[in-house]
Amino acid sequence: MKDKDFMHIAINVAKRADFPYGAIIVKNGKIIAKAGTASKKNIDPTSHAEISAIRKACKKLKSKELKGCIIYSTCEPCPMCFTAIWWAKVDRIE
Repeated sequence: MKDKDFMHIAINVAKRADFPYGAIIVKNGKIIAKAGTASKKNIDPTSHAEISAIRKACKKLKSKELKGCIIYSTCEPCPMCFTAIWWAKVDRIE
């Protein structure tokens, strides 16, 4: 799959979210996590798509570091999400 294919998947995730934001995390060409913003559903202002996808990916990989991963986000990450992406050591943001 190409970057645009992964972005289309993130867009489809966003269509089902509380707000139109979606994110997926890919490692070695495979999707390891996807999430949409769920701030209303979770009654949690930190339930942004990127944060939720990072949590899922870390749990799946059993690591707090996401080296070798790419995050595809339907919007430019806010400062909170950008910082979480940086702390998780994600290789690239698309």
